[in-house]
Amino acid sequence: MKTVTDIKKLKSGYKVTFNESNMVDIELDIYFKYHLKPGETLDEKTYQQMIDENHKLYYTNLGVTRLKKMQTYHELKTYLDEKGCPKHILNEVMKLFVDRRYINDVEYVKTYIELKKYQEGPNLIASKFEQKGISKDITLTYVSKINQSEILNDLIPKKLNSFKHKTKKQALQSTKVYFMSKGYDREIIEPIIFKHAHQYQGDDQALLSKTFDKLYNTYKDKKQGYELKTLLKQKLYQKGFSFEDIENIFIDKDVLS
Repeated sequence: MKTVTDIKKLKSGYKVTFNESNMVDIELDIYFKYHLKPGETLDEKTYQQMIDENHKLYYTNLGVTRLKKMQTYHELKTYLDEKGCPKHILNEVMKLFVDRRYINDVEYVKTYIELKKYQEGPNLIASKFEQKGISKDITLTYVSKINQSEILNDLIPKKLNSFKHKTKKQALQSTKVYFMSKGYDREIIEPIIFKHAHQYQGDDQALLSKTFDKLYNTYKDKKQGYELKTLLKQKLYQKGFSFEDIENIFIDKDVLS
């Protein structure tokens, strides 16, 4: 038997003490349903039924609050489990969310892709879905529908135009690396970069001249003659300038030529 020996009002619900030592936070609806008051006695079956109903209401409310942010089935179940929801109650609560369509992994996937497909490629999205516990079948069905060509034809020219202080070669390479890191497929990225390469807006010759002057002033007192020229050539080539342009800059600058 469980006898109520003390009751304290909480911000939401009541802290009820049974048999002098067993304190339980009781949700408001449950408190009134079971007419709890000092001296009230519950048999074991009724007490356990009350506790289960209390857990179900508490963790349902906790889940609803969590769902203010979009969640997958796995994410919400893991969250409630980590918050201490008993296993048998957890299954009931999750069934309730599914039945009421509060949780729907297919809708989550469709919404996520629509929101993120211009920031994340299909490979990155698929990886995140795996971490979120979404089934491979659902992932494959919807990720495979992402039109990478359409997206990259929009994004790549903008990215190319953002490189004002890189050579054309560097800009093209940086663009490829950037979109691969975002999860788009290399075999789709490369031909689109090639198609839009003419939209690069940098000035290789002005950049080469500026870079040459900076390197020359840095090393002219450390190296001489052939050694200085070789070092400058290596540094300029590493920065993405063409061999022909490098040879010409020495002539144009009338330095070490």
